[in-house]
Amino acid sequence: MPVKRARSFIVCFAVAMFLMGAMGAGAADQKAKIPTDPIKIGFVVPLSGVAATLSPNAGINAELAAEYINKYEGGILGRPVKPIIYDEKNAQTAVELFGKLTEDDKVEAILGCLSSSSGLAVAPKVEAQWKIPTLLLESTTMALFTKVIPNPTYVYRIGPDDVMQSIAHVTAVLKDKPDVKTIAIGAPDYEWGHDVVKRFQQIMGKFKPDVKFVYIFHHPFGEAGPNFAAYITNVIQNKPDVYVGYSWGSDGVAWHNQADAMGLYKAVPLVFDVFSGTAKGEMAREGVLAETRAGNGTFPPYALGYPNSKFTPMILEKTGVLPTYGMDIHMLTGLLYLKKAYEKAYDLTGQYPTAEMVAKTLDGLSVVGPDGIASMVKHQSTAPGMAVGRLHKEKDVWVMKDLILVPDHLRIVPPWMSVEQFIDSLDKLDK
Repeated sequence: MPVKRARSFIVCFAVAMFLMGAMGAGAADQKAKIPTDPIKIGFVVPLSGVAATLSPNAGINAELAAEYINKYEGGILGRPVKPIIYDEKNAQTAVELFGKLTEDDKVEAILGCLSSSSGLAVAPKVEAQWKIPTLLLESTTMALFTKVIPNPTYVYRIGPDDVMQSIAHVTAVLKDKPDVKTIAIGAPDYEWGHDVVKRFQQIMGKFKPDVKFVYIFHHPFGEAGPNFAAYITNVIQNKPDVYVGYSWGSDGVAWHNQADAMGLYKAVPLVFDVFSGTAKGEMAREGVLAETRAGNGTFPPYALGYPNSKFTPMILEKTGVLPTYGMDIHMLTGLLYLKKAYEKAYDLTGQYPTAEMVAKTLDGLSVVGPDGIASMVKHQSTAPGMAVGRLHKEKDVWVMKDLILVPDHLRIVPPWMSVEQFIDSLDKLDK
């Protein structure tokens, strides 16, 4: 190459590098421009009604989740989280509140919905109309992603799904009573209640095909002053080895009190009150099997050093009860997911993330949250620390002992399988 051309090339290259540096500096300057005002996150959680009995401190715990993320995590992209909290009440109200949060309050994301009926109601409108990152805290019905929104863009779920839940329940029953021959099972009469009974039967059939279900029922949901005497009488008369009950909220409290008075806990060898102990101890009985969706947050293991080593004591100090129900700690998990999604999208694009960017980035993220390591899986759930344990009162606080966690290989329905195919393969996966 001639000297002049070489010099010319070098000069041009140097100019190009300078311009690229200048452009990079401009991009860096642009990247640094993040709003300094608080980031508004909506929470639609039960503050009254039947669901509030199950998660009685949902509003307080939403505030604590925001306090934690601001104090220990520096907010989201340095912006403090401002929670806007509304009462879920019912499916119709939840839809109205999602609209208010999106259109009036201008929130950037929403966490909410304990009830499956609320989740099923809001999800299609989020996808079609509001287009906002939405993390459902519970709404465990599999129908959400198999029927209602099979190809979601904006809606994810933090809580477990019915299959994961039922795997935990079947595992716990078989561990406690491996010789079980007969089971009675009951649940509320709505989408989720029918789902869990069906899944429990299917999964128990894979592991213990000779088990007979001697009594199955679905009771009215959320009635004022419910009377469960006829159902309890039938359970006792059928003399099952195990009773599995899915009554929750104020229904669960009523069932527990009536069943106790009628002698069910003495008549049946093993009672699994799935949601026992979740309402400030109103449903708790020493030694009874119960579910926790709060996983490691329920009892030391919360001292293991996950975020709940700080978050769970915050809840205990503020409310006087441990977070035995998933919603109580999923709100922090949701904020941790949002924080990571915002930061990743921002690093990749140099732009303040749009709703679509955040929603897209959420897929496949893993966080260390109150349940330990959790991963967000589109079209299903975040695979949290689903567990079953025995209730025990310690220093006036109900805790859970001998936790049985869902094994990692059973926490996700692979994307290439249908739910039915996955259930059909369970006996093979467990070997």
